[in-house]
Amino acid sequence: MNDGPFGRSLLMQDGDLVVRDGQLTEVSGTANLLQALTLRVLTPFGSDEFNVGYGLDVTRAFTEAHPPQLIRQLLELNLVRTLVTDPRVNDIRQITFDEGPQFRTSRSWNVRVEVETVAEQPATLLVEVGV
Repeated sequence: MNDGPFGRSLLMQDGDLVVRDGQLTEVSGTANLLQALTLRVLTPFGSDEFNVGYGLDVTRAFTEAHPPQLIRQLLELNLVRTLVTDPRVNDIRQITFDEGPQFRTSRSWNVRVEVETVAEQPATLLVEVGV
């Protein structure tokens, strides 16, 4: 069976595998890509003992005193570094932070990342980044 350029995996919901009718549920296509990118972003950098280069590094952004604009820039740089390591991603088109009233004091920000895929299809990742 051809799953296209984005492959297939087991579906996860809130960090748990999904079981329906006694069977593990699979995910494929763009949904699989977005799940994989979300997991990549939610994994702390260096915490995977089999791939210490995997995950998002938020250490400098949240453990040192920085103004909100610099924190945002550090997160943008690390999001790009993290997401382009997935071979299914060609480019990061745009990163947008939800800059609501809590933006200046929050340790967790909602982020929208628009990526260009190897299939030349756009995909949008919505994720909460923080500690």
